[in-house]
Amino acid sequence: MRALAKIKNLESDTCKHIIVRNLSRILDIRILDIDIETRTLSFLYQNNSTFAKVKRELFHIGFPITQCTYQESKQRTGHVQYMESTVAF
Repeated sequence: MRALAKIKNLESDTCKHIIVRNLSRILDIRILDIDIETRTLSFLYQNNSTFAKVKRELFHIGFPITQCTYQESKQRTGHVQYMESTVAF
């Protein structure tokens, strides 16, 4: 599954490095992009438990998720369909 999260307090390259360093400990995620200008983090994760770990870790290091758009792919015969939903925290 894919998530695009709005991150509070994401303001510099230092913040970006802190996030990468701390999230690299969570095995079932892959960071796709961290955009300082839009204060967003895009990442892939395996399941809801993994997403909860990411959310908890970001909160503990001072970068809580304020809003998140989830994209879940559904395999259909011959094509991939994406379901998208947005949640504010």
